[in-house]
Amino acid sequence: MAISTVPDGRGPKTIGGADRKFRFEGLGLTLVMIALIAVFAAINPRFATLSNMLTVLTQASTYVIIAMGMTFVITKGGIDLSVGSILGLVTCIFFGFVDGGMNPALALVIMFALSIGIGVVNGLIIAFLAVPALIATLGAMVTLRGVALLHSEGELYYGLPESILWLGQGEILAIPVPILVAALFVALSAWLFNNTRFGVHVRAVGGNREAARLSGIRVNLIEVAVYAFIGFSVGLGGLLWITRIDGTQATLGTGMEIHIIAAVIIGGTSLFGGRGTIYGSLLGALLLTMLNNALVIAGVEFFWQLVAVGLIVVAAVTVNNIREDRIGWLSRLRGRRAAARKT
Repeated sequence: MAISTVPDGRGPKTIGGADRKFRFEGLGLTLVMIALIAVFAAINPRFATLSNMLTVLTQASTYVIIAMGMTFVITKGGIDLSVGSILGLVTCIFFGFVDGGMNPALALVIMFALSIGIGVVNGLIIAFLAVPALIATLGAMVTLRGVALLHSEGELYYGLPESILWLGQGEILAIPVPILVAALFVALSAWLFNNTRFGVHVRAVGGNREAARLSGIRVNLIEVAVYAFIGFSVGLGGLLWITRIDGTQATLGTGMEIHIIAAVIIGGTSLFGGRGTIYGSLLGALLLTMLNNALVIAGVEFFWQLVAVGLIVVAAVTVNNIREDRIGWLSRLRGRRAAARKT
């Protein structure tokens, strides 16, 4: 299925297949990552060691998984600021159940049901109450963090069974399990995004919501589905995080939504919807984790790491605007230069 739309009057956009332009940009981002690895390794040889690379990939696993869900949300034309709060809440509830003697498998089922359910509620509020995604998920972010703090009462949870800790600390063929889980989830997300009707409809709704509705797509259902999917991705990413560190608290995941959104935008997904790239989001999440790791090894203070991520977010959105010709004065300047060359 292919749907052609004109979302903003800037020209046709084909939705329904992998966008070759983004494939090319993914190649460019890959080259940027290779160059940065070379620079960081030259500054500090410890950075490029195999053990550190595995550490980077393991640390990135949670961000990679949640970035997959965020790619669907942003491509659909939405946003989700509540991912960090969802993660903090559901992991505290999971630990509480396990500490209370509940079977860990049942506690896991409840945790995933809760994270998906919160995503569904976000989607329903956005789709059927016409609350802007920014406001709905901002409200959820604050509310859920408050619920997490009330539930935990400041308690630090730790001490999971060995069978569960294996998910975050185990290895298969010398490869950490979180890396393998993240790789499988990326493969699943890529298949959903590029090879299923669901992925086609997500891009169609993001490109032109009204045109998608008139073509027979159940827009509200897609809205709810993408938030349910990111809810699942938060549950999975949170599970890997807490089993890796064997602990959680109500403040876990604070501020991670900025990291996730930055990774997706850096990767090439349009902040205005309609276009996205799973491969780019993967690279964006790895790039930011790699940057943080390099700064830690270099002894840079945590606060400067926040500054770096903030600047990267602004730069990524600016590049996105330039790529999509959304900066008025720059567009007019290009137009004048093109006209001058013709004369």
